[in-house]
Amino acid sequence: MRILNIIDHILDKDSGNVVLSQKEIPKDNLEISKYVEKVIEKLWKSEYLEVDLSRVPMLEQFWNSSDDFQQITEKFALDYFEAIKVNDKIPGGDLLFFNMELDDLSRVIGIAKLDYTQRYIHNVEYDDDVLVNNIVKNTSILPSPGQGVKNMVLIDKENVKIREQQYTGTSGKWLMSRDFLNVESMPSKVSTDVKQIKKSIQKISEKYDDEDDFAITSKTQQAIHDSLETDGVIDNDYIADVVFEQKEEAKAEFKDQLAKKAIEPVVSVPNADYFEKKYERQKIKLDNGIEINVPISLLKNRDAIEFETNPDGSTSVVIKNVGSLKSNF
Repeated sequence: MRILNIIDHILDKDSGNVVLSQKEIPKDNLEISKYVEKVIEKLWKSEYLEVDLSRVPMLEQFWNSSDDFQQITEKFALDYFEAIKVNDKIPGGDLLFFNMELDDLSRVIGIAKLDYTQRYIHNVEYDDDVLVNNIVKNTSILPSPGQGVKNMVLIDKENVKIREQQYTGTSGKWLMSRDFLNVESMPSKVSTDVKQIKKSIQKISEKYDDEDDFAITSKTQQAIHDSLETDGVIDNDYIADVVFEQKEEAKAEFKDQLAKKAIEPVVSVPNADYFEKKYERQKIKLDNGIEINVPISLLKNRDAIEFETNPDGSTSVVIKNVGSLKSNF
């Protein structure tokens, strides 16, 4: 990646001021370059929403405007501060703006809200010319790039990737996309849709299936993973066929439930690789507190793991052919 422009503005909620940088950060600053690269990579490896750039005029100006990059960032920072200052739950922070050329020579523009966190640091002081090492609380620590950024947009010539956090304060709920960027009808998060899909399947299976909850959950997880791996989407018709097999009434009721919840028959997944990895393992929680994390590919392999129903109705989990045991501390 190569930096074309990068600038940082400070949103100081404690003082009620915006400290606008009057100059860009030098392009040859290797530390800030590494920071931005890691922030972008973290976004790509997480859940984000994606909309057409034309739907977000406030961001479209960054791509299409001939105005000075710094001038646009200043207005954006001032407007953003006005939007968040009334919400007591939104912390102060820096607004980092960057214009980057990627390794494939394509270009992206990003805006990352770096929320402040509190940390204790050492501080060297003098008391009557005597050096004293003190410990103080710093309330303006920026997040490490490995943590990920809670509110960020990444713009290319066609789309905007949006990662955001909802804040709930005395003034109500606040979302960057809705309450600042004015994006109407944002798509729901894929993870939210998946939760609703799983809930619907669980409820309908109780009515039509004799299989236990674990079997249904495993089938659902496997179907979601396979759909992502094959087509890069969540195909609910395929999931219904896998889970409910020949039970046409159950399939019809499932599709009806999804329609009522405004979930599309095929859920688009902008970052399919992330979700494919997320759903390639099934976490099993046992009543005795034991948790097992099993790769989806092994769930149906009875030479690796087997679930036995006991005469009293309880279930035993038998793990087979284990070469060695490893413990992580």
